Order: sequence, then structure tokens, then C-alpha cells
Amino acid sequence: MPADRPIRRGQLISPFGVGAMVSFPRDEALMTAGLDAWTAHAKKQCPADWLIREERLEARLGVSHLRLPPDHRDPGVGVQLPNQDVPFVRFPRWHYCHFCGGMEELSLFGNRQRCRAVPWQTRNCVQRKRKPWVIPVRFVTACPQGHIQDFPFREWVHRGQPGGPQCQLRMLAGRSSAGLTGIRITCTCGQSRSLGGIFDFNDQNGGALHKIGCDCQGFRPWLGEWENPPGCGQFLQVVQRGASNVYFPHVVSSIYLPLWAEAAAGGIVKALEDPRIWGPLSSGLVGGKVSPDRCEMVASMRNLDPKDLLAAAQRKLEGIPEPSTLIGQTEAAFRRSEYDALKAARGAAQSDLLVETASLTGYQSPVSTSFSHLALVPKLRETRALKGFTRILPPDGNLTSPRLQRLALDQRIDWLPAMIVRGEGIFLEFDTGRMDAWLRRTPLIAERLQQLNGRYNQRRVAQGQPQRPVTPQLVLLHTFAHVVINQLAYECGYGSASLRERLYCDLEDPANPMCGVLIYTASGDSEGSMGGLVRQAKEGLFENIVMRAIQKAGWCSSDPVCIESNGQGAENCNLSACHSCCLLPETSCEEGNRLLDRALLVGKPGEPDIGFFSTSA
Repeated sequence: MPADRPIRRGQLISPFGVGAMVSFPRDEALMTAGLDAWTAHAKKQCPADWLIREERLEARLGVSHLRLPPDHRDPGVGVQLPNQDVPFVRFPRWHYCHFCGGMEELSLFGNRQRCRAVPWQTRNCVQRKRKPWVIPVRFVTACPQGHIQDFPFREWVHRGQPGGPQCQLRMLAGRSSAGLTGIRITCTCGQSRSLGGIFDFNDQNGGALHKIGCDCQGFRPWLGEWENPPGCGQFLQVVQRGASNVYFPHVVSSIYLPLWAEAAAGGIVKALEDPRIWGPLSSGLVGGKVSPDRCEMVASMRNLDPKDLLAAAQRKLEGIPEPSTLIGQTEAAFRRSEYDALKAARGAAQSDLLVETASLTGYQSPVSTSFSHLALVPKLRETRALKGFTRILPPDGNLTSPRLQRLALDQRIDWLPAMIVRGEGIFLEFDTGRMDAWLRRTPLIAERLQQLNGRYNQRRVAQGQPQRPVTPQLVLLHTFAHVVINQLAYECGYGSASLRERLYCDLEDPANPMCGVLIYTASGDSEGSMGGLVRQAKEGLFENIVMRAIQKAGWCSSDPVCIESNGQGAENCNLSACHSCCLLPETSCEEGNRLLDRALLVGKPGEPDIGFFSTSA
């Protein structure tokens, strides 16, 4: 975006990706346009500094590559750079004058306008020397299929009729009520109606808009579709344009695993990760293998050993997964390769992944007794790609869901916008033997989670998502990650919003279960970190951090209400967990601050056995 409408590149993935409405200064509401309109990206060849290669994620999403969102670049003297600004459309289209109330429906692609209302009997702008800018209305309509359109003000005022060509509307905020009944829409034809009742909605019978014959027509303004809509027929739901259910981005992330680079020199890794070199090498194969002649040419230009370059290029080529093996794969199955790489301490100093195993024999309790594996991750790279988005209801996790709206109309666009986060992390794997013994200790653990499981899955079914079993291992792992992140925020200087959890919990294969967590830096505007997080995982430091985190979990300033709670937080999907003890910023938690219970860590009065770290158990 240009300087007068700034937006960070990371925000174009979430929360202001394609199809999202952004409120800018000077009372402007704009919607991020689809990928078809990203003119700087419309070239057949992607600029090298925008190209992201993440083979596992590309194969899972079914795209050829990923790209960074464009950034604003002012052309230099004598240099004609293409437009680097992110395109937006003007939505909602309905605007009104804050002085006289005159309403006007602007174009999707038009500029801001000043009031051009007819002369009203009271408070008109005709005689004003400098007319006010019109500002966007607060209300829009959307359907669960992801379509969005303006509130039908004309039909609302005329009780289902569009009104005559000469009708002009006016929005007046009266003094009779502070609610919607105090906002009245009047027309020059004499019709008038308040906005009271516009939010009335029922899944079976529709709502106030359905009663006047206004259902979803399938508008997709972010793709420029406004004329001749394809139709939808779903009930429209009135929402405020800043409401949280207007836009749910579906962001898919992956930890980069350059395992081919473990035995390669730094210069070779740098060369093969350069898309200008890897593109010709991977496209000009000879008999299904990398061409030695091309490797010799690259080696001569980069002063590299041609044999080592050829071997590393072939390893990289063979390590790229087949798309058919990853498309439709569950999130747990996709993360297993990351889990195995972290456990095996894969990676190298010259690549984007470096994992160092820490010997637990040098650690004291509770680290040495509760975990089977501890790894320091001085270098990692996470890629976050925007696959699509939904409205009204959150995504169901299915990458091919019909509710997931597309980002582009052109079928030839075979890439997705993405961002890279580089940083460091700490990987912990719980001791499954001790965890099994904890589960066998008392039946109260399973009984405690029955109500939580029911409420959580009831919410998922109501939101169109498949049911998901909530296991004690998952709640324990998740709550432990939260309390440790809160403690690390005090110890190493990172804000809690700069740290993030990545949960690895899959119990479907009893012979090879996943029960670990990666805590890592997650600030999208930094290129790495200074090693402060990894240092906290050293011997003599990490034991104290874990111990203090567990001790703090034993008492909350909201106790005894918090510890005795049978349901609190979002949709009552937490037990003993609140803002005073366990909750994190939304960007740090994978579960939306749900499925938390510190009683599974330290027990509760009268039931100490349910705590995994309980000293009296």
C-alpha cells in the first residue's frame, strides 16, 4: 500500500488477506482485491525477491510456488518500476454524509467522494462551500458460502421494492433511542423505516432480509464481480463490517525441512535455494536426474565444486515430495515429518533448520523426569500461506471445502501469497511412559474432560466443522505450552505475542504416538532472533523456568472461582484457565485459547491426583 494507506506485508496473509475489509484513516473502508488484480504479480516470471520455495507446503496446497505480497516501492530517478501497491476495491459501496445524512452508492473502483445529496429541508450540504467526505456505512450482509454484499437499504425502506429511479436515501440518527431503532432511513418518495430488527436471523426461516425477498446473490466484490452475479440462494445475515465473523482466513503453515542440505557446504546451499539457479537445474533434467553440464556451468559462476553441487542438487530433487502423497493429508500426518526431524536433530548450520539435541542427564527434575526429549532449535523457518477464507463460520480444516472462497478467478494463477518467519525455538517431547501412568492413576481425569469434550464438539458441529476428540494428552500439552510461554516472557525478554506454540499430538498410532510441543519466536516482521530463547533452554536455566511456570499454575488471582470452574472462556471450552493464569494472545495459540485446564498440570483441592506435575500424587 502507498504511504497514505499503510499496511504491513504480513497483515496481507492474516488478518487482512484477500477478501477482508480494512478500515483506513480518514474513514475509508476498503477490501483487499483478488490475486488477479495484483498487477505486479501478473508477470509470468515471479521476481526473485518475492519467490518462496517450500516444497512440502506447495505439494500439500497443490500450487507450483508461493509468493510474498507486493511491497510499496517509490520509483527512483530515471527508473520506471512497475506499480508495487496492493490493489483494493471500495467496499461497502453504500456511503453517507455525517452532516446531512445523504446516502450514495459508490463504485467498487471509484475514489472517495464528497457529499452530493439533494437539498434537504434540514441540514443540507448544498450551500456548504466545502462539502464533507462521505463515509462507509457500518452494516453489510454475508452468507456462510463466503459471499458478501451491501445491505439492501432501498429494498429495506420500500418493503421489498427497489424504489424508483429518482429515489434518494438519507440516514438520520434520531434521539429517540441509542440503538438501531434510533437510526432511520428515509427516501425522497416519502417512505421511511428504522433499522430496528435487521439483526434478527434464524437458520431455518432466514431473517428480516429474507422476509423482504433479499437473499444472497453470490457477489464476490474482491474479484470484481458485481454485475450479473452467479446466484447463491443462501440466507443473508447482517453483520457489522468490523465484526470478527466477517472474515476467517485459512492460513496453512509449515516448518521448512531442508534435509538435503545437511552434508552440503554453505555456498552450495545458498546457490540451490536461489530460485534463479534452482529453476533451470530442476527444469532441465536429463533422464529424470539433474544435468551435470548445468551444474558445471553454475559451479563455475559461483566458484563451487561441481561434483558436490550435483550431489546436493540431486538430493534436493529426490527429497521433493510427490503432490499426490500430501494433497488431502490431515494436519497431524503433515506435521509428523516435522516431529521426526526435530526428534532426530536434523538440519545443518548452513541451512534454514538447525536442531541440537540436549542430553537430559544434565537436567534436574522436573525436566529430566517428565520429558523424553529436549531439543534446541537455534534456526528455523516457518512459512504461512493463505489458502482461502470463509465468512460467518470458521474453516472446517478441509483444504477443498466448498465453503472456502477462492483468491483468484484466473485458473492459470497457480501460486498463493505467503510469508516467511525466521527465528529459534525449543522442542519438548513428553515421556509417554509417565503420561500413561498418569492416565491410569485415577478415572477422574477422563471424567473431568467429558463435559469439555461435549461442549467443544457441539460448537464445532454448529460451525460446520467435523468432530474432534479432546484427549487428556492434548489438554495437558496445550496448557503446559501456555504456562511456559508466559514464564518465558518474563525470563528472556520476548513479549508473549512474539512467542508461538506448535502442537504435535496424534495418538492414532499407539506404536508411534506424537506428544510434543515446539515453542518458537513468531514475529513476522523480524528476520530472526538473538538466541535469547534457545539460551533459556540450557542446563541450570530451563529447570527453573519449568518449575516456576508450574508453581504459578498452582494459584490464580481468580481462585477459587477459576480452579473450581466447570466451563469458562470462549464457548465454555476451558476448565481451570482464565486471563489471569493461562491465556495467551490469540496470535500465539493454535486453538484460539480453548482446551486449557491447569488442574491437569497441578491438580486441584481435593483431587491432587489429576495433576501430571502434582507433588502429592
